[in-house]
Amino acid sequence: MKHNKKRNTAFLYECLIKELTRSVVREDKDRQSTIKSILKEYFSSGTVLSKELAIYKELFETKDISERHHSRLLKESRIDFDSLDRKSVFNSQTSLINKINKQLGTSVYSNFVPNYKDIATVGLFFQNNSLPARKRIILEERMLELLCRQETEEKEMSHVDNLTYKAFVNRFNETYDRTLRSEQKELLTNYITSFSDNGLGLKSYLNEEIGRLKDAVDIEIVENTNNGLTENFKKVRAKLDDYAQKPLNQQIIEEIFYIQDLIAEVRRNGN
Repeated sequence: MKHNKKRNTAFLYECLIKELTRSVVREDKDRQSTIKSILKEYFSSGTVLSKELAIYKELFETKDISERHHSRLLKESRIDFDSLDRKSVFNSQTSLINKINKQLGTSVYSNFVPNYKDIATVGLFFQNNSLPARKRIILEERMLELLCRQETEEKEMSHVDNLTYKAFVNRFNETYDRTLRSEQKELLTNYITSFSDNGLGLKSYLNEEIGRLKDAVDIEIVENTNNGLTENFKKVRAKLDDYAQKPLNQQIIEEIFYIQDLIAEVRRNGN
């Protein structure tokens, strides 16, 4: 059973993502811009390739579906796949392949895609309706094995992640127990855990912490009116106000970290 990887939408997408990562590492902004433009054109919401990619991802990222429903999932996924305008998909793939060849080069297809075998298996499952019954059954068996393996790996990874996180927190506390202030440790801990809860805990923490820092800075503005430090504290206050208008990023976390240190030092020194 031969797999045409250039007619596999998930493979094309993964190759572009890997190429974008390479260009970021190499600080090639022109190539980054080209790749982002291609991704936006062919994979933005509503495009036929984005719809097909979503069907692939349904199988790659299956969660909370029991093993006894895997066959039903395969059947429904195939129905969704076949319901797309196959001619439109083919034409979009052709246009995308031509654009990659001309603007980025054929080396893009050589990027290492870790889950390529799984992508190829799903591609064969979707694309080979014309195969004899025996080969279709073999492909379905492979897909069922893939879904079962993903479910097992998900459980194992969750267990490993929990152990890794606990070990990291213990090492973090041992290393920085005496070198960081309690509020700084709390800030960094919330920042670290934000990668596992989509930042909800971090946002909640920062709402309170930034409010506390604003109150502290306001007090310093009043108390330092006569010694020339008022303007400096006003700049810090303006920066804290400005965070509400910006998306959270590492730079903001670092700045808050140093503002925490500034407030604590000013209070300790009494000026």
